Amino acid sequence: MKVVTCEIAWHNKEPVYSIDFQHGGDGKIHRLATAGVDTTVRLWKVEKGPDGKAVVEFLSNLARHTKAVNVVRFSPSTELLASGGDDAAILLWKLNDSKEPEQAGFQEDEDAQLNKECWTVVKTLRGHIEDVYDISWTTDGNFMVSGSVDNTAIMWDINKGQKISIFNDHKSYVQGVSWDPLGQYITTLSCDRVMRVYSTQTRKKTYIVSKMSSGAATEGEASSVKNYRMFHDDSMRSFFRRLTFTPDGSLLLAPAGCVEAGENVTNTTYVFSRKNLKRPIAHLPCPAKATLAVRCCPVYFELRNSKSEDGSTLELPNVFKLPYRLVFAVASEDSLFLYDTQQTIPFGYISNIHYHTLSDITWSKDGSFLAVSSTDGYCSFVTFEAGELGTPLKEKPTLEVQTPGPAAEKKLKKAARTASPVPRPVEASPGASKNGEGSSPSPLVESSRGVCVTPISEDKKPLHSAGQPRRITLNTLEAWSKPSTPIGPTPR
Repeated sequence: MKVVTCEIAWHNKEPVYSIDFQHGGDGKIHRLATAGVDTTVRLWKVEKGPDGKAVVEFLSNLARHTKAVNVVRFSPSTELLASGGDDAAILLWKLNDSKEPEQAGFQEDEDAQLNKECWTVVKTLRGHIEDVYDISWTTDGNFMVSGSVDNTAIMWDINKGQKISIFNDHKSYVQGVSWDPLGQYITTLSCDRVMRVYSTQTRKKTYIVSKMSSGAATEGEASSVKNYRMFHDDSMRSFFRRLTFTPDGSLLLAPAGCVEAGENVTNTTYVFSRKNLKRPIAHLPCPAKATLAVRCCPVYFELRNSKSEDGSTLELPNVFKLPYRLVFAVASEDSLFLYDTQQTIPFGYISNIHYHTLSDITWSKDGSFLAVSSTDGYCSFVTFEAGELGTPLKEKPTLEVQTPGPAAEKKLKKAARTASPVPRPVEASPGASKNGEGSSPSPLVESSRGVCVTPISEDKKPLHSAGQPRRITLNTLEAWSKPSTPIGPTPR
């Protein structure tokens, strides 16, 4: 594993808000897209140099947005690139093989001459009325969900260029969205401290995740059971909460979590099983800073084993009981953690690579590169040698994917007309502003009774410190994760 921070003025040294490797297309090169405050999207070619570190070459400057660009995402299966920004527009770009230059006067002559590729806008999706913060495609590239500062998430039909549904249940910015690879769910995460899970078939809320109880109540002790918030409030320094499903859809990984341990609030990333998205089955602590993004390596790996003295194969623990091993990266405000699905402790940790808050992460198609962007205006690359992350499976498992059915579309059109994207009143003014860093995260509490762990030291005072210290462990989370039936929309 080698790390390099390339000395490139990615976006004229202004903050870089998003980064994404292309997984579709012909796959001949590692094509990378970046988005920044300078209102442009830029494309790059990434290769491995003689020393094993990443070498980056400029390909193209895409200038059509009129304000800062917050997110770029390549379609998983087509050649389209989506970008969303503060101008509330989502642009769909495609590589123009005819090499004809962009006709509109968006490109400066000097920039146009440097372009080695010509990308043109093939569609503009308009529906949000405020900044677009996050985008997630379906695996077939036919649909997309986007999240915005207008407190809504919008479900899009890409071929028609139209809205399918508007989800306007959040009370504050929608800072992360993810479309289930199996096509059944859409998840949204907001700084109103709620994660919502929607059915793609009914377009209704399936789960609302925001609080966790301190433990099971016994008779006569109902009053002692308290509910605690699971996610950070709007004082979190980052304005992104990029959650994701694993490539097989078996797990949902949600950043921006917070858990109380003794007198300290521990930042964490929650792990949910698709069998029950109401309660986490595990959490991945990040002692120092809040987590803001999770991205999975697209490669499936064989399970790790060890050899005994007599040469026989010994099975290692497999926490999430998957028949293969998946690898994912978690970005906190200042560090990267590398995990796999066989254990709950990280196998890799990278820090001190940027001077300012991290903003996004992405894996290359073959898992050889992990890229991270930062608001300090620079990007870094972690490179892996063949076999370093594990032995790839010879064949990926076949996934049964649901798509939004045409039978429901008439109802959805009616719903889209009645659902207003106008933001609802916000209970507290969002502090995660891109014009300045917010204050340190407000101490939040999440607990269980009678569980002893060594609290991680952190200079933060909990809001509720009276009485016995409340603590949480993986075992406790697993105990809480009892099967439950999906709920319908409930009043907040």
